[in-house]
Amino acid sequence: GILMADGITTLTYAVRGKVILKYVGQLALMLAALTVVPFGVSIFFGDYHLSYRYLIVISALCVYGFPTARLEVPGNLQTNEALTVIALIFVISPLLMTIPVMGSGLEFADALFETISAITTTGLTTLEDVQSKPKTFLFARSWMQWYGGLGIIILSVALFMRLSLATKRLTEPLGTDSFVRSSRTFARQMMVVYLILTTVAIIVVTVISGDFFLAITHVLTGVSTGGFSSFDDNLAALNPGPTQIAILFFTIFGAIPFPLFFIAWKSGLKQVYKDVELIGLFVLIAVFSGLLSILLINHFGGDWHKALYHGICMAVSAQTTTGFNTVSVVEMDPITKLVIIIAMIIGGGTASSAGGIKILRLLIFFRLLQLMFQRTTLPSHAVSKQSLAGKTLEAEELQRALLLIILFVVVIIVSWLFFLFYGYDPMNALFEVVSATATTGLSAGVTHHNLPLALKAVLDVDMLLGRLEIIAFLVLLYPRNWIGHRTESA
Repeated sequence: GILMADGITTLTYAVRGKVILKYVGQLALMLAALTVVPFGVSIFFGDYHLSYRYLIVISALCVYGFPTARLEVPGNLQTNEALTVIALIFVISPLLMTIPVMGSGLEFADALFETISAITTTGLTTLEDVQSKPKTFLFARSWMQWYGGLGIIILSVALFMRLSLATKRLTEPLGTDSFVRSSRTFARQMMVVYLILTTVAIIVVTVISGDFFLAITHVLTGVSTGGFSSFDDNLAALNPGPTQIAILFFTIFGAIPFPLFFIAWKSGLKQVYKDVELIGLFVLIAVFSGLLSILLINHFGGDWHKALYHGICMAVSAQTTTGFNTVSVVEMDPITKLVIIIAMIIGGGTASSAGGIKILRLLIFFRLLQLMFQRTTLPSHAVSKQSLAGKTLEAEELQRALLLIILFVVVIIVSWLFFLFYGYDPMNALFEVVSATATTGLSAGVTHHNLPLALKAVLDVDMLLGRLEIIAFLVLLYPRNWIGHRTESA
C-alpha cells in the first residue's frame, strides 16, 4: 500500500503468507516440545484423563508445524511480520492449552482466562479452589508461566532457528541489547541464565521447605514473575519465614535485565552495578517497602514487625510484577492499594520477565521532563543533549518509550471504564485492570468465577496487551498489515 504521512509518500508492505506460516510453524514445534513436559507429568501422577488431551495438543501442533516449518522463504523478515508472528503465537498458545485445562473441570471462559494468565505471566485466576485441582494442572500452569516468561520466541531462536536476519527481527521487539552480536547468541545467553536461575532456586527452596512440588511450582512462577501458586491463599498459606523469603528473593532476579547476568559473569560485577535499571529496581523496592510498611502498621494493629515484613514482601511482589501475596490485598485500605498500583505500573527492567512500563522508560520520561525544564532557562541557540546515564538517547528511542507509556495509560483507562460501567468500586477496579495490564496478578477481589463474561474478556485482552507491550498486538488489528502491497519475493 501507499501511505501518506506529513506530505511524504511511503511504500508499505503487508505480511507475506508463507513467511507467517513458516515462523508460526517453527514456534508451533517448539510449543509441542514444551507440551511434552506436562504430558509426562500427567502420566507420572496418573492423571490419564489429562494425558490424552495433551496428546491432542501435541499432535495438532506437529501436524501444522512440520510441513510449514520447512517452507522456503526469503531471509529478510519485515518488522510487521516479526510482530505478527509473536502476537499470533501468544494468541494461539492459550487457545490450544484450554483443551487440557478444561479437563480439570473448568468452563471454556475460565480455562481461557487461566491459560492467558499463565502464558502472559500474569497470575490472575478465577479459581477459588486451586488446591483441589490435580497436581498435573497445578504443575502445567506453573510450567506455562515459566516458558511464557522467557518467551516461546526466545526459546525457539535459541534452540533451532537458523542464524539469519529473520531471527534478529524476531528478538528485536523483545528488547535485546546492542552488545549482542546476534539474536541467536542473545537467545542462548538468556536461556542459559534462565535455566541456571531456575535450577538454583528450585534447589534452594526445596532444601528450605522440604517440599519439592511446592518448590518447583513456585519457583517456575517466581523466576518468570508469574505468581501462580498451588495454594488457594497464594503465599499467605505459608507461615511467614524462610520459605516465603526464599521464593520472593528469586523473583527479584526475574525482574533484573537478563543481559546483566551474562555481562557480570563475563566481565565482572563492576560492569553492571552502575546500570541505571538495576539501581532503579532496588531503589524502587526500598521506597515502596518503606511506604507499604508504614501504611500496613494500622492494618496489623500497630505490630510494626508484621508491617515491615509484609511491607517488604508486597513491595517486592508488586515491583517485580510477580503477584505473590503474603497478605490479602482485599482487606487493604485505598491508599495502600494505590501505592501497590504505582509499583505495578512501573514494573521491572527491560529484557527481564517482568511486566509494567519498565524502569528504563520511566527514567527516559523523567529525563525528558528535566530537559524540558532546562530548556526554559537556556538561550534560544543552545543545544541540550538528550542522554541517560552517559548514553545518548536517539529520537526513535524517545518516541517509542513515550508512545508505550501513553498506550499503557490509555489501555488502563479504557478498561477501567468498563468496570465502572458494571458498577465496581473504582479503586478495586483500577487495581485489577493495572494488575492485568502490568501482568502482575495481585487481586483486590474483583477477579472471580462469577465475574461477567465481558469483563473477563477485558482482562484477557489487557493481559495480552501487557505481555506483548501493546504494539505487537495492535499490529494484528491493523488492516494494512494484511492487505496491501507485498515485496516481490512474496
